[in-house]
Amino acid sequence: MLDLEEFEPSDTSEAVSRANTRLVQPIVRYFDALLNENDPLRMQPSSNPNRDPVFRLARLMQEINSTGESASDEHIYRACRAWIIEFFRNTERRLAQLRTELENRNQSSQQQRRSPNGDEPDVDTVETLAYRLQFALTIALLDRHTRIVFYEWHNRPTSINDESPHGRMPAAMLNILPLPPTGRQFGTYYSRGNDDNKSSRNGSNNNALTLFAYTNIGRCYILNFHRLFTDFNGQRGPNVLALSGTSYLPDSTSFHVGNPQGVLMPEQGARDAIAQSHFKFLPQFNQKKKPLRISGSPERQKMGLFQEIARSLVGSNGTGHLGQELRELKHLGENDLSTHWKDRDRLLLLVNSYDQAHWAANEIRNCWSSMQDFVYHLVPDNIDTYTEGNFDELAKFVKPPDKGALNRADIETFGQTKGKILVAPMNAIGRGFNILNANGKAAFGTIYFLTRPYPHPHDTQAIAQEMNRRALEWADRADFLAWQQGDGIVQRAEKVRQLAARYWRSVEQRSYYKTLRDNQELLAFPRFDLAATTAGLVIQAVGRLLRGGVPFRGYFVDAAWAPKSAARKANPELSELDTEETSLLVAMLLRICDYASEENTVGNALYKPLADALEGIEDLHW
Repeated sequence: MLDLEEFEPSDTSEAVSRANTRLVQPIVRYFDALLNENDPLRMQPSSNPNRDPVFRLARLMQEINSTGESASDEHIYRACRAWIIEFFRNTERRLAQLRTELENRNQSSQQQRRSPNGDEPDVDTVETLAYRLQFALTIALLDRHTRIVFYEWHNRPTSINDESPHGRMPAAMLNILPLPPTGRQFGTYYSRGNDDNKSSRNGSNNNALTLFAYTNIGRCYILNFHRLFTDFNGQRGPNVLALSGTSYLPDSTSFHVGNPQGVLMPEQGARDAIAQSHFKFLPQFNQKKKPLRISGSPERQKMGLFQEIARSLVGSNGTGHLGQELRELKHLGENDLSTHWKDRDRLLLLVNSYDQAHWAANEIRNCWSSMQDFVYHLVPDNIDTYTEGNFDELAKFVKPPDKGALNRADIETFGQTKGKILVAPMNAIGRGFNILNANGKAAFGTIYFLTRPYPHPHDTQAIAQEMNRRALEWADRADFLAWQQGDGIVQRAEKVRQLAARYWRSVEQRSYYKTLRDNQELLAFPRFDLAATTAGLVIQAVGRLLRGGVPFRGYFVDAAWAPKSAARKANPELSELDTEETSLLVAMLLRICDYASEENTVGNALYKPLADALEGIEDLHW
């Protein structure tokens, strides 16, 4: 019997989540037993195979393998449903009881809890459990096959002469670059739709399975390229030029390449202009005067939060901050003798995904009727070419472009359009684009960070980058734990493998910013890493507003950037200050200012003007 009260939830959705987990756990135990087999497809039957739930799962995998159909095969689905009903006879009754409990609770509290998409209850059904089981079995089979391809490629038939399909790296490099400390890994992971940081990477919000291969420490190629022939014949290697200043961010495992021998300096006028830039913390508030915080909020709430923030920034038909900022930029351009501000009355609003850009832009158009034709949102490039067939017939199924949609490939033309506001994902616009006006200067005068970027804990690319960085640091530290405890090469290698596996799991278990903890033993400092990586993202983003050596105006809007400062703005009687423990914005500023110190000649050359501007940020209490 499922008793809702035993979970002691903080809200109904948490109760549903825990109840669903409780229902799935027995199935997971059988599934774990299946995967513990050396090869589920060759599992031998027990004395009573029809009553053996694990063997029946193995037989389902065999059927999936034999049919060769997709994960939505109807016959396999019915077999999965029959398996659940046979081995978990009380499932339907328990689910029905849970729904009744929830309905009673909702009626008593006069609340109606719906699922994130708003059209189905949160509680699982036998049908949804069957689909999950079918999906998991299909992925287990896919993982089996890909492991065979990856690890047994050397046993392939001699008639196959193509390059290995599991890696883009040239085969000759596989045995030159060091192995990762975890050992080579290959597998699949599931990306959920509407996930901010994943969609900001690839521009798509669709649920997807992604293959990943972690084969070598790739950054060794870059770090040692300058001594390409040195060990072979003593010849001096090529000079290496990093074209981005963010290649130097010592605490960032994502951006930092190494310590350069020199820096190409911009002209002094450009450095002075950057130092004249203006920053401000600009949290918005709901009708109850509570700060609007997007980062860390449940996914189902984010559309509403973006709409609230957009309405607050627009005000009554343009009387809010966005309208004031456009008028201020126009005024600066009309009275600027240096042409720094001329024709730069445009606003760039940054979010974490294309969906978020659409939500915010639509709400601005809805609230600001006179600006409807001047507000754009970025969309991923998706060009369909029809080479044959009836185009008119095909056009019936093609969704017309959204109002104000701007393809990412066309972003550099924005300065020549009538657009005044562009909403875009930060990672889609962060680097590589020159968005200029007719004077060859940055087209945008102001940038708004509507959200705070935060890495997805299961992003294998980011985890691999961090592992690679740590591996090289471990190798350079004579006092590292593995070198002290291991007796001989083999034991030290085994100890490194254990520590690396522990490190990988700890990264996957990270959650909120305030829960990040340093691990001196493993040389892991996730807060410094996150602060420096966030600084890199912000620096690359504001780089779109620096082209031509001009200043800009920047606003951090999400209350999550600095919760204590947002609370003080809502209630002036409060006196708590933000620190790097509570505020990612403060941590980011401290990293940049630290790099820009006079003792750090490289960081000072790269970041001193920006640090000067950031230190004067308004309304941040730190």
